[in-house]
Amino acid sequence: MSSSDKKKKLLVVDDEELVRKMVTLWFEREGFSVISAENGTEGLRLAIQEKPDVVLLDIMMPGLHGFEVCKRIREQSSLAQTIIIMTSARSFKPDLDKAKELGANDYVIKPSDSANLLNTVNKHLAKAVRP
Repeated sequence: MSSSDKKKKLLVVDDEELVRKMVTLWFEREGFSVISAENGTEGLRLAIQEKPDVVLLDIMMPGLHGFEVCKRIREQSSLAQTIIIMTSARSFKPDLDKAKELGANDYVIKPSDSANLLNTVNKHLAKAVRP
């Protein structure tokens, strides 16, 4: 990302502090502006308030889980273009199908390394850019 580009804003929603810190570090190194939330309720509030380009959304969280957050983000017309990438240690086909059905752009199985996560995000951002 060149310095003339507007920084892309990434929202990390994960109840594990270590995951939030690692992902923040990875993406800030790549020039992203990163905000994070430790639960689904806070994540939904930040998504509506901050209008990030990308949301990395954990599924299994206490309280408001990722599937519900994804559904609610997709109900917001102001977030229609937001890329949602769900993350989970669960790799069951019903979970992948449900994520897609609720409007997630992709699904990354944890643990994921920085290269895989960055490639997934950048792939979707490249698709979203219109000439």
